[in-house]
Amino acid sequence: MSIKSSFSRRILILLKIFIISILISIISFTIIPKHLYASNDTIDITAEAAIVMDYDSGKILWEKNSSEKLYPASTTKMMTGIVAIENVNNLNEIVKISKNASGTNSSFFPFKIGDRISILDLLKAALINSNNNATIAIAEHVSGNEKDFVKLMNEKAIEIGAFNTYFQNTNGLDSKYPEHKTTARDLAVIARYCMNNELFRKIISTKNDYIIINDEKVDIFNTNILLCFDYIKGIKTGFTENAGYCLVLYSERQGLKLITVVLKSEENKRTSDILKLIDWANDNYSNKNIVNSDKIYKTIKIKDGSNEVSLDLYPQTGLTQLVNINDKIDITETLKPDLVLPVTKGQEIGKISVFINDVNIKDIKLISKTSIDKPIVTQKIAVGKNQDQKKVLIFMLPFYFLIFIFIIIKNLFLKL
Repeated sequence: MSIKSSFSRRILILLKIFIISILISIISFTIIPKHLYASNDTIDITAEAAIVMDYDSGKILWEKNSSEKLYPASTTKMMTGIVAIENVNNLNEIVKISKNASGTNSSFFPFKIGDRISILDLLKAALINSNNNATIAIAEHVSGNEKDFVKLMNEKAIEIGAFNTYFQNTNGLDSKYPEHKTTARDLAVIARYCMNNELFRKIISTKNDYIIINDEKVDIFNTNILLCFDYIKGIKTGFTENAGYCLVLYSERQGLKLITVVLKSEENKRTSDILKLIDWANDNYSNKNIVNSDKIYKTIKIKDGSNEVSLDLYPQTGLTQLVNINDKIDITETLKPDLVLPVTKGQEIGKISVFINDVNIKDIKLISKTSIDKPIVTQKIAVGKNQDQKKVLIFMLPFYFLIFIFIIIKNLFLKL
């Protein structure tokens, strides 16, 4: 075998390998969904259980042991607060602190028997400063005693879908209440429900405030130090020896609204745990405007005899969807066949189907935003035809000139 032949064979083999490699790359890119290439599901946190939920849709973006029943500590007070708000007509009503609701009870300041305070200020003390006796006073005012109020709390939990939650008290102290447990998922459900209430939302986002006890002002501060970040809007901290360090947060950043929960974080790790989760969610998810109803989706031609009319098609509604950065988004269209004039404003011309990771999430009608009764006839003269006519005219001019000269000369000879 000659050197030249051997070299040619090697070149052919290398060329085949190169072509096969290119084909494999193309197939891999087009067939394997992008969202299967990589996963950012592993986040290093110390929390025993955690969850990240999209506030608007309720979609779970990330979770760890989210169905494990754990002690919630003072995050319990979210439910206490919302049940009170929904069951008290006059929040400015003044109540007297009972013996059962007096004392410190592991709180920043005590109540004394007979202290006079409004229900609204009790809510502030419970939700902002996490006062444990404030919740007992609230329960006694609403239901006569804490036990009956707790029944309302458990009923509300079932009503809103927190099925793995069982409350035994109003404040989350658990040393004498071994069954007082919930899950990270249920706390996210409860938080999402509570944040629909304007008053609740206002109270839990307050950094510093004051309450009035016996006509004297008492300054209070929020136990949630993360309110120093402008994108953190609440909600509730919690700690007991059994529960560890707990936190439920509501955040708004880059157009993303999140409910984030961590339960049983290690000491001094609660803040870093929950901020890691929020950062991950904002890095990996966004609300994407997939379909814009104000923009022309497509322009089509409608034939009417020998004429054509252009028609702009618009989506009837827009679509903004929470998507992962690796989600594959496809839009297909289906147009009605044999479309003829006239076309009326708002008439359905077809539809588009939006797919995310090959799942059809929505069909949207394509409509006309204008009415067309008959085609606008426009006479078009081809440039080529114009040029041909000019050539003929240029050719004929000398011919006519020669005929004209011939006639003149002929007339001259006839006169002679």
